[in-house]
Parts: sequence; structure tokens; C-alpha cells
Amino acid sequence: MKRILDITLALAGLLLLLPVWILVAILIKLSDRGPVVFRQERIGKGFRPFTLYKFRSMVVDAPRLGPQITAADDPRVTGIGRILRKTKIDELPQLFNVLKGDMSLVGPRPEVRKYVDLFRSDYEEVLTVRPGITDIASITYRDESPLLEKAKDPDDEYRHVILPEKLRLAKEYVRRASVGYDLKLIFTTLFSLLYPGRSLDRFLESLAPHRFPVAGVVQCVLLVLANYLAFWIRFEGQIPDPEYHLFLSSILALLAVRLAFFYPFRLYRVLWRYVGILDLQLIVASITLSSAAWWLIVLVVPPFTGYPRSVIAIDWLLALALLVGVRLLRRIHSKLGHAKERRSVLVVGTGDSAERIVNGALTNRHTDYRVIGLIDNAPHRKGAWIHNVPVLGSMEDLEAVIRGEDPDEIFVASSSASETDRRGIARICKKLDKPVKWVPDLEDILSGKDFTHLGHDIEPNDLLFREPVHSDLEPLRHFYKGKRILITGAGGSIGSEIARQIAACRPETLVLFEKHEASLYTIDKELSAHYSETPIEAVIGDITDAVRVGDTLRQYSPQIIFHAAAYKHVPMMERNAVEAFKTNVFGTRTVSELAGSHGVESFVLISTDKAVEPLSVMGLSKRVAELSLQRLSGTMQTKFLTVRFGNVLESSGSVIPLFKEQIERGGPLTVTHPDVTRLFMTIPEAVELILHAASMGSGGEIFVLDMGKPVRILDLAKSLIRLYGMTPGREIEIVFTGLRPGERLFEKLINDHESV
Repeated sequence: MKRILDITLALAGLLLLLPVWILVAILIKLSDRGPVVFRQERIGKGFRPFTLYKFRSMVVDAPRLGPQITAADDPRVTGIGRILRKTKIDELPQLFNVLKGDMSLVGPRPEVRKYVDLFRSDYEEVLTVRPGITDIASITYRDESPLLEKAKDPDDEYRHVILPEKLRLAKEYVRRASVGYDLKLIFTTLFSLLYPGRSLDRFLESLAPHRFPVAGVVQCVLLVLANYLAFWIRFEGQIPDPEYHLFLSSILALLAVRLAFFYPFRLYRVLWRYVGILDLQLIVASITLSSAAWWLIVLVVPPFTGYPRSVIAIDWLLALALLVGVRLLRRIHSKLGHAKERRSVLVVGTGDSAERIVNGALTNRHTDYRVIGLIDNAPHRKGAWIHNVPVLGSMEDLEAVIRGEDPDEIFVASSSASETDRRGIARICKKLDKPVKWVPDLEDILSGKDFTHLGHDIEPNDLLFREPVHSDLEPLRHFYKGKRILITGAGGSIGSEIARQIAACRPETLVLFEKHEASLYTIDKELSAHYSETPIEAVIGDITDAVRVGDTLRQYSPQIIFHAAAYKHVPMMERNAVEAFKTNVFGTRTVSELAGSHGVESFVLISTDKAVEPLSVMGLSKRVAELSLQRLSGTMQTKFLTVRFGNVLESSGSVIPLFKEQIERGGPLTVTHPDVTRLFMTIPEAVELILHAASMGSGGEIFVLDMGKPVRILDLAKSLIRLYGMTPGREIEIVFTGLRPGERLFEKLINDHESV
């Protein structure tokens, strides 16, 4: 059926638009001597390449002069080409592609091989259907050139912001594809091309400084027209001369009465685009009262006593219709003129709260959401409709409904959901990678309730792109129980988590060695509150101070030392190389040599993947620290061990706290490079494996943690934005800043010369 529709409409289009073809061909030939039709390879259904036809809108050697995508001010676009692109007439030759079977009238827009290869996994779903001349993305991004013009790098903007959104919309089309839906999209495309929304916008903007006088004049004209039509209808299109003269002599008086009642109702000051039920009530009241006043006037004022009473009734109805109608037309234009991507939304809530969200989403001209359904806590409401939106189920059905309907976003009426329900909703939305927005009622906001924390309780596991590592902790409890443990850098992200997990094993003594007073106070206070039975000693000291370190080792005689103290911020250490080597190299040497001379059983160095083939000062200093430990191994009774791993989510100085701060500030998120990848673990799972390594080692080993597959920082940024209930590139922009000194695109955990 779809193929029959394609062939029928394509043939009709070719025949009906033949004069346009001839005119366009002549204009292109007159602009320069190049070919009329532009040909380019695109990728079609099942990844089959085909030749796409378009009217040529650029200079002949355009591919040689610049990139494949074009911004609004691209000099390669010809004068006639700009008109063709703006009206989409340049797409007409694709009707031949439709007849050949390469394309359909409606379907995902075909792309060049470069972009298909970049997003191949997405295109495996998209290219299960024929590409088309129009689809949801074509309507949404019908004029993407201005968006590309604003970007520093248009190609990056297209690859990482616009194209992913187009693919998301293409997938939505594939899921909803039907003949009826195709006809709807064809009609929507034609309407979006023919409706002069932007021209009307410019005209209305030119009137904006004088909007109220203009509105007054328009309403006066409409009132005069309503009265004339009332006479015309009353006398069946032939107004007798006496009644026509009565109309002329009375219209100014009637207009004065109407305007007198406009004043108390402020109908001359209301912005028409925001017309609502209250405004309609005010119009009805004003017209009704002014009509009643006019009826009294014609009863007692001699010049008007012959005024037809039926005309008053008809005039009342017509005046209402015209004044309400002109406001509704303005509001309809504000929706049509600012049509945006229609994002599908599932609303979770009960009763009035849900109704207000649905009504707001349907009428908000800035968002243009498409509400696909409601989740209501009352099971008996399933199957009911609110504002033409179905109730799809209750809270128990939420996950199944999200999987079935696949909405773009979830809106939750905060006041109608309990704390338990909110956590359950957040958990399901995170599991299914759906943005969730918490919408409070106005009365809740006015009463001072705080909803800012909702949805922002993001756990590191949500950003791993894999299942977290879990190990058997019972052997660790037996190994560390009753031992004396010292942790350097105990106030840092890794050091403090080592302290927490060691404290849970009930050691004989736990010594926290840290030079930063505030962080040491924080972890000491936390552990003392939770593990009051464990002796915890907080020691302020610098690992480069041999006297202080030696005194501490003599006083507490630790059996195991976890050496987590280090400078680890790559760009910062590039600017402070001396401090990096003083702490990471000399500090490690000081603590490790003193550990050996004081009879410590095990010394565990926390290292980094940046020590592998190091490019940065930080990586070099940590690699030297690793080598210094290997030099000591076997020369003393102490077992010297190294544990090497990559980035830790939410550690101090890592990218996640930075991204969170940028999101909460409203963006943009800064990513160094679109293709940069890193290996990630959560702090708890990294520390678990560190503790296992310390219990396993015999001395001299470098333990490497299996951190799964590398994660693109760009994907991490997009995932975090979605967890905040927002859309990448939409509410929060992502910008690329370039690699910083000492950084590279990827990291690895093992040198080429090392064996595992």
C-alpha cells in the first residue's frame, strides 16, 4: 500500500509540477553554466548505496571548496540556490528516486556514508525502511543552516548535536510508520512550507511598539463589521435605504457604548496570543453589557427608536464571534509560527495536578510537547481520557508503559507522588535512560516546599555503562580485622573510601595521615560517629616530611600502609611540575623507605593509568613512583605493591563533579574532544579491589583493575544531562574546548612491554 501511494503521488507531482521544473532549470542555467541536477551518493535501505538527485543550489566545484554541510552564510550557495533551499524546491528531483524505489515520499532522510558509518548502530534500526523526502526530522530541522552558522565548528555541531537528534526522530518514525501517519506527515510538510509564519512574525514584530493602538483600531473595525453584517443578515442581503442610513447614523454611538465597556474589562490591553478562558469570559461580559445598554438607549433616545431589535441580537453574536475569533487566530499563529520538535511525553500524576501538566504541555508555545498518555495512581481510571489524552495505567504499569510507548521524557506531578513513588519513578527512568522532570504545583511553590533536589540524586553506578563489580567481602574482613592500618591522603576521595571500608573490618587501629586539615576533620568525624569501637587516629602531616612520617610510624607501628596521597590533576600539574615530583615521587620514596625500615608488612601504592606510556607530568611522576617501589621490592621484608587503575567517578578533580556544576548552572558542558575516551570505576568498587590486591600480593607486583570498555566522555556527558531530566543539545549545550596540556584521546592500563 505504501509503495502504491509513493508511485501515485510521485507521478502526480512530476506531472503537475512540470512547469516549475522547466522554470527552475532555466534559472539555474542562467545563474552559471553548470548542470541543473546535483547527484550524490547516499545510503539507503539495508545500507544499499544509491544516487540521490537534487536541483543544484551551489557552485559547480562546491565539494572542493568546503565541507559537505552548509551554514546559512555559505558563499558556495548561489542566489537561486538560496531560494530553492528555502522553499525546498531543490528536493523535487527526488521524486525520480521515489519512482526508482530508492526512496519513499516519507521516511528518514538519507545520509552520506561518512555519517552513516559514524552512527552505524543507530542506522541499523533506521535503515530497515526506505529513506524519504520528508519525515519528522525534516519538518523539525527544515532550516538548519542558521543553527550551523552559530556553531564554531559546523561539522562538529552537526555530528554531535543535530544528527543524533535527527536519528532519534527517525527511530520514532520507524516505530510509528503507517500509511495514515505518512499522509499526516505529507500534509504537515506542505503546510509548514506554505504557511507564511515567519513573514507574519516579522509583520507583527513591526507593530509591537504600537500594539495597543493597533489592537484598538482592529477591534473597532471588527465591531463596525459585526454591526453591518447584522443589518445585512436581518434584511437577507438587501439593506433598505432607511435602515442603511440608520446604520450609518448610529454606528458611532454604538461604537462608543462598546468601547465604554471595554475600559473596565481592559480588553484593549490584553495580549491576544495568551487568550484563555478568563479572557473569553471578559469579552462575553463586555459585549453582553454593552448590548444591553444599547438596547436601553434605542428604547428611550428618539433618533434610534426605530432600531431593529433583532439586529441587536445578531450584532451581539457576531461581535462575540469576531472578537474571540481574532484572538484565537493570533494564538493559533503563535503555535504554528513557532512550531518546534514535538517531543512525546508521559505524565505521571493524579487528578488536578496531572490535568494541569497536560493542559500546560498542550498549550505552551515554547515547548510544543506531545502528551501520549497518563499514569494515574487510581486503577479505575485506566482507559479514561483527559484533554484527549488516555490514562494508560497505574504506577504498577509504569515500566511496561514506558517500554511500550517509548516517550522522550517523563513529567511527574511532584505533589501527587509520595517519596516512595518518587524514588521508584526515578529508578525506573534511570534504568530505561529516560529524562524525568518533576513538576510542582503552584501552591506548593508558594508554600515554600523545596523540589530542587528531586531527580538530582544521581548514583555513580548510573554512569558506568556496565554493571558494577561486586566481590566477596568476607575474606577482607578476616584479613584486616585486628590489624594496624595507616592511610596517607586519608581525606581524599580514594583515601577516605579506603578508610570507610577498612573501618568496617574492625582493625586494631586506623591511622588517618593527611595534610589538609578540613578534609581530615571531615573523615575523622564521620568514622568516629559510625565506628566508635575502632580507635581512629587523625594525624596532620606531609608525606615529604621524613621526620613527621618517621615519628608517626614509630608511634603507631602500622602493619599495612595504603599510600593514596598524591597530586593527580593533569592540567594543574603541567603548570606545577616541581610540586608534582616533590609529592608523587619524593613523597612516595620517603614513605616507602621508612615503611621498610620500620618493619611494615605491606605497602600499597595507588597508581594511575596515566603512568602507562606517560605524556603528562602527573603520569611521569606516578610512573617514577611505580619504578621506585619495584626497586625497593626484595631489598626489605616489606611487601611493596602497586594498584593501577583509571578514572574514578566523582573523585575530586574528576569530570563528573565538573559536569554536575555546569548542568546546575545551566550549561554549557565543556568536553575537550568529541572522541576522547576514559576508563571508569566507581570509588567503592575501586577500593574493594585495592583491598583485595593488598591481601593477595607477595611483593613487587603491579595490580591492574579490569575497568571494562573505555567510555566516551561525550556519552558520559549526555547520560548525565538525561539523568537531570534534560536533553543534550537542547536544554544543555555541549561545547568542545580541545585537549588540554598533558591529555590524550585515550588511556590504557598496561605498557606494551609489560605482561599480565
